[in-house]
Amino acid sequence: MGGGATQNRPGPPRQRPSTSALASTDLPAQYSLAKILGIWAAAALPMGLGYWVITPAVADGPYDTVVLATITLAAGLIWQFVLAMLILWREEGTVSLSAMARRLWLQVPRDPVNGRPRKRLLWLLAPLGIAFVLNMMYVAPVFENLQQHLLPGLTPLPFQNAETLFSAEVAPQMEGAWWFLALFLTLSIFNVFLGEEFIFRGILLPRMQGVFGSADWFANGVLFGLYHLHQPWTIGGIMLTSGLIMSLPVRRYRSMWLAVIPHSIQTVIVFGMLLGLMRGTV
Repeated sequence: MGGGATQNRPGPPRQRPSTSALASTDLPAQYSLAKILGIWAAAALPMGLGYWVITPAVADGPYDTVVLATITLAAGLIWQFVLAMLILWREEGTVSLSAMARRLWLQVPRDPVNGRPRKRLLWLLAPLGIAFVLNMMYVAPVFENLQQHLLPGLTPLPFQNAETLFSAEVAPQMEGAWWFLALFLTLSIFNVFLGEEFIFRGILLPRMQGVFGSADWFANGVLFGLYHLHQPWTIGGIMLTSGLIMSLPVRRYRSMWLAVIPHSIQTVIVFGMLLGLMRGTV
């Protein structure tokens, strides 16, 4: 009877794991360095091939160059979306919206301590957007000028820079060319969301900690900069933008939207310029 009484005696209370412990263990299977570099190469090489090989070989004059460069870049970005979906299918067995949201961090920002969704963290988009614009206008050009001074060979090919689009040779042919605006919008959707962000902040970033530890966001920014083989003169400035303004917030709050929305600002600016070009007011 004494033994039965002992069995009925309540034991010490079970300790529940802390919310911070839960958040620290909420880590997906990690990639090896070889797999990270393999995915990087699969995204980067087609972009460089289209810009530096296919476009110069086919284009005849500045107008053809602008159009073909835009087409090859759009094709490379669409391929990145396909690549991301293939990886998602291989890892999750589905490409459903729920699988995309979970695996690619397409979700409301999470509290970095307990992992709970916090809509109020969306206020971070305001300073991130301002930082993105300031970097684009003032900081990145300094890095680009320094990079071109140190590595003068890494400069745009003839007729392959943004100014060409508004040159006397090209601008008159763009007036009323609304198909080009549609092409640009297609490129932009895959540039700031379905292509680049899906691969770098969605597929790669959540699975780089196993190799790079707490510096995974920094490594992601470096890889994103080096990915711009099609625009090597911009690599230095893009590393800074991608690492501090996009990869770090996404990693900390596990929400790709913190990169997608600031990244979209450049599209809005260029779209306004192109709209004026189509109307013949630029």
